[in-house]
Amino acid sequence: MTGFLSAINLPNVLMVLPIDIQIMIHDPYPGKDMFRLRMLIIFRISIVLVALFGMLAACSGTVDVLPHTVYYRYGTEADTQVWRLESNGTTKVQLTHERASVSFYAVSPADGSLAFVTDNQLFLVDNRGQNRRLIADGSQVDRQAEDYIFRGFIESPVFSPDGQTLAYAFNGLHLYDLASGVDEHVLINLGNLLGEPFVFDKEVYAPHSWSPGGDKLLISMGYFEGSTLAVMEPGKAEPFSRLWSDWAVCCTYHWTADGSSVLVANPTFGVHWPGLWSYDVETGEESALVSSLPDSLHFVGWPVELPSGDLFYFYGEWFSPDEGIPLVLVRSGPEKDDRTQIRPEEFHISDALWAEDAELVLISQFTDSNTMQVVLVRPDESQMQVLIEGERIWDLAWGP
Repeated sequence: MTGFLSAINLPNVLMVLPIDIQIMIHDPYPGKDMFRLRMLIIFRISIVLVALFGMLAACSGTVDVLPHTVYYRYGTEADTQVWRLESNGTTKVQLTHERASVSFYAVSPADGSLAFVTDNQLFLVDNRGQNRRLIADGSQVDRQAEDYIFRGFIESPVFSPDGQTLAYAFNGLHLYDLASGVDEHVLINLGNLLGEPFVFDKEVYAPHSWSPGGDKLLISMGYFEGSTLAVMEPGKAEPFSRLWSDWAVCCTYHWTADGSSVLVANPTFGVHWPGLWSYDVETGEESALVSSLPDSLHFVGWPVELPSGDLFYFYGEWFSPDEGIPLVLVRSGPEKDDRTQIRPEEFHISDALWAEDAELVLISQFTDSNTMQVVLVRPDESQMQVLIEGERIWDLAWGP
């Protein structure tokens, strides 16, 4: 110990020491306890070094601001690729380099593998964008077929939570097992409506999201004049159970943590009523949480359930053809009209992605210059942080 202490070159450390230590070193009185002094110097140097390394880490982008990596589609209509934002909130990596734009993608929660659709083909790559393999090929379907529009396109891939199963739409619903390579066509779109002067399938299926436990899959069922939702449990005799509603349901979906309910919210103005509903997965029963009337519209989007049972969601009450629908972040209690605004800003949201613990949300929105940005927002009074800016940013998703 004394050898180490005596090896300290005092003149070399003077520049990083506080002034009081420098005075003590130059004290002309030989009776000072030099051992105690050197220990004090070591202590003060360690404080300086810890602070210095902390600043260097922050400057180099190694401090995580996100709980996971974030995937997104980025680019123009003619050239859209999949990118990844690292958890430091600054490093961006392009994962696909396709000749045709990527129209759909999904990221595995297990290992970051990527499934994506380009030129009507479904591919799978690893988390570095390598080891590419073809899963499904829509280019083999006869484009002249009368109902090609309902049977010829590959869409909406989504991984199960364990990353073992990939659901996707291609003339119905497919479940692809990644370990065995077995592709099961579990639901086939129903045939064309009869006695009509146009072509439209009776029922068209597509996957939305898996339950937190991975044992159920939320699917949409499209019709000529509407749509509904259903829950499928792979392996069960009954193919699915419907979630009952008097009208078409749309547009953002959230499973509760226990997998017993699905929250459906519509923040848009159009053919679907805006509002917020909860569906019991077992019974299919609907409960209206926020309802609209012709003279009283309530726009709700991107709800998330808190451990307390309260909800966070984005909420608005008016629509402008020029400005769209401005939404604010609110917290809602068990009563239907129990809403509290928790941030002052208005958002014009294209997409929103909540962290699992609801401690932050990523919002993709248009700017005044008609570009897009992704901002990190916390449900408190902290400052927002811009993470991504560019021409077009779609389909935010967490990585592992």
